[in-house]
Amino acid sequence: MNKQRMGLMVIRAWIEEGSTKPLRAQLRHTGDVSTGFKTETTLTEPDTVVAEVRAFLTTLGETGL
Repeated sequence: MNKQRMGLMVIRAWIEEGSTKPLRAQLRHTGDVSTGFKTETTLTEPDTVVAEVRAFLTTLGETGL
């Protein structure tokens, strides 16, 4: 039987009232869901969030998932 590996990224976003940078985006991800989440990061810049998503997808593509 062929077991397919699968990556997963969850993004949770909210506004932190009163902050000079109110956006918060928590990224949790793993390259193999069978091992659970490996990384959790909270970011405040939209461009940084996009860069992290792009890096995650690029890594998945390189590893053949």
